[in-house]
This record gives sequence, structure tokens and C-alpha cells, in this order.
Amino acid sequence: MAITDAQRALRAGRLGSSDAGRVMAGDWVALWREKTGRSAPECLDFVAAVQIGVATEPLHPRFVERATGRRCIAAEGSWTHPVHDWLVAHPDFLTWSDSGCCDAAPDTLVEAKFSGGFQSDAELAERYHWQLQHQFLATGLERGLLSILRPGGHALVRIDRRPGDGDRLLATLEAFWWHVANDVEPVDAPAVAPPRHDRRRVVDMARHNRFVALAAELAERRPAALAAREAEAALKALMPADARVAFAAGEGVYLARSRDGRLSLHYGRPPRRALDGAEPWEPAPSSDPSREPALHEVLAGGWGEGRDETLV
Repeated sequence: MAITDAQRALRAGRLGSSDAGRVMAGDWVALWREKTGRSAPECLDFVAAVQIGVATEPLHPRFVERATGRRCIAAEGSWTHPVHDWLVAHPDFLTWSDSGCCDAAPDTLVEAKFSGGFQSDAELAERYHWQLQHQFLATGLERGLLSILRPGGHALVRIDRRPGDGDRLLATLEAFWWHVANDVEPVDAPAVAPPRHDRRRVVDMARHNRFVALAAELAERRPAALAAREAEAALKALMPADARVAFAAGEGVYLARSRDGRLSLHYGRPPRRALDGAEPWEPAPSSDPSREPALHEVLAGGWGEGRDETLV
């Protein structure tokens, strides 16, 4: 959730969970300059992706509760590591691992993220792995959920505390913080990759005869498939801008334009109701009917410059 001014001041001279990701990514010099007051942190007030994430954070508890059947509450205050007071965390939300234990203290972190891109759940889990491990160090909790809101839906990814990763993270954070505490400029460190969260296999199908035969057939036919795609794109580029349906009698294909302006290619005869009102194409008065565009000219956009025709 959006942090308060007091929490922001607390983080200024300490390492928060977002800082942990930068430390493990090797971004030491820029972060050191921020933590020692030599430069100001990046202003995120008008970074659209960040502000969309802030605006959608209040939606996460509702989605988490629907997915798990357990309450999800805002995490109040900040946590400080029991030994290292420079290591702090402010989780977004908290929930319970057992639906019958809501009378006890919550035992599960919930990190809220919005994703408008094409990253998979596993890729996002890897991206925020060190951030969650940092929060485990500060809070002492063992279990976490990455709550991902997308324009198309919601997903939950379980990320638990990994003692080995926590030890490695803490050692790396200590090494970085030594430079801050002693005012010694560091050099950017090698990035420490998070563990893979995608547990799906990579399989060599060379012993599967049917798979091998189909793969070979696709590879052999790829040039023809690419040529067909190019021809389709060129055909769509020739669609008159004011046409709803365009076809060439006897060729077995036609183009149709939807109400929102998108073009689609169809095989077969056009609908009868379209044929009833068909009219012959005529070249525009300013065009030269003796010269048709070459395919490479159409694809490169060099033909019909300034004409109101759209390549879809």
C-alpha cells in the first residue's frame, strides 16, 4: 500500500524490500548515493505503471479473500529486523494460512502487484522473489502470497521463505550496507539471480516419431506459410477504405471490414447479401492503372502514399 511520510522517512536511512531487489540486481552505486544523501530517489509520481499499481492496491484484499476464503487485511506499521535496525519492511497486506485461525495473528504476507504486460506468474514471482525474502527477514514470517492483478484477471502465487536464500540475501545486504555505514563508495556488484519459479519441464521430443514428423513438416512448409502471410497483408492493404466487403469473383477469398474497422480474410464465396449490392472496382482518377504495386512496395508502405487505406 502507499506508505506514509513517517514510513518514507524510516526507509530513507535504511533498506526496504524494494531496495533489496536493487541490491541483488547489482545496482549498488546509484542506491548508495541515494542512501548517503548524495542524490534524490527517482520521483515516481508520474510513472504510469507505478501509479496504476498504487491505485489498484485497495482491490487486492477482495480478490485474495475470494480466492482463498480467508480474510486479507492491511499491514499496519513497519517491521524492523531483530538484529539489524537498518533492515525494514512494510508489507502490503496480511492473511492467514488456515481459514480457521483468523482469531490468531496473521501468518502470511501478501505482496500486491499490478501487471499490464505479458509476464507470466512464474516470471513475476522471480522478479519479486528477493523483495518477499527481505520481508520474511524483517517480519519473521515464513509464508507469502504474490497477488497479481491484470486487466484480464487475478492470480495468486505462493512464495515461501527459503532459509538458504534468506541467508544469501542478508549477507549481500550486509556487504552493501557496510559501504553506507562507512561512507565508502562501492562498485556495482554482479547480479544474483533469483531461483526459477517455473517448474514446468523442458522436454526433448526426439524419440516421439509423430512429434518429429509434424515438426519436420512445419519446418518444410514455413516458406509457403510466410508467403501466404505476406500476400494476406498485401491484399488487406489494397482494400478500398470505404468498402465493407471486397472480393475477386472466382478466386475463393474475400475481405470483410468489421464495424470497428478491422479487416479479416475469409475463404469461400462472400455472403449473398454482399453479392447483391456488389459494384466493380474502378481506379481513382489520379492513379495510373497501367502499373500495379509490387508486393515489396505494398509491404514497405511505398505504394499509395497518402491514400486512406489501412494495413491491419
